[in-house]
Amino acid sequence: MKKNYVTQTVCVAILLFVQIGYSQVGIGTTNPLSTLHVQGTMRITDTNNTTTTTKLTGTCASGIVADVAVGQNLSLVGNVLNAKEADNSIFKVASVPLTHTSSNSVYNNWDLQLNSVNAGVVIIRLTNPGPTNNFEISGISGGTNGRHIILYNASTANMRINGLAPSSAAANQIDTTGTTTTTSGVGLVDMVYDGAASKWIVVSIRD
Repeated sequence: MKKNYVTQTVCVAILLFVQIGYSQVGIGTTNPLSTLHVQGTMRITDTNNTTTTTKLTGTCASGIVADVAVGQNLSLVGNVLNAKEADNSIFKVASVPLTHTSSNSVYNNWDLQLNSVNAGVVIIRLTNPGPTNNFEISGISGGTNGRHIILYNASTANMRINGLAPSSAAANQIDTTGTTTTTSGVGLVDMVYDGAASKWIVVSIRD
């Protein structure tokens, strides 16, 4: 009898330990969805201590707390968050593969993902893993006022910029200032988006 009592006691203890180990605590809610779920406002006082902060926290739309990364233009030193001075000598570079397979293919309204994965990228490296066929660009989407990009044709194919070509939407067209811009193989085309005119302006070319 004593043996059975000890066995039952141990089993109950194990069950309680498992329940506590996986329990969730709710404050202001009877249905906690996280380890600690606070429904309502929260106040924290007396935080002026010697602890050195190394990261920030924030909440998502569901209220879940998560770490917030400190970007390269910010610094968190001695519990003080500061904005770094912009370094205009640093240009981000990203590669974009050329997808055309025939010569003189035209990229109309070309989506270089300037407002998503390539936001902040200045130098767009155009690579051609396949045949080195010549190609043309009539327009680039995603332009915003002052946006600066440099098209770096890293392939041996000739790259031609068609000035104000109607095959692209007016807001995506490129003003080559009256001439067609071409690189003979490897070369650079530097351009800036003019928000007032709603078009790209070619600033320089290096062939």
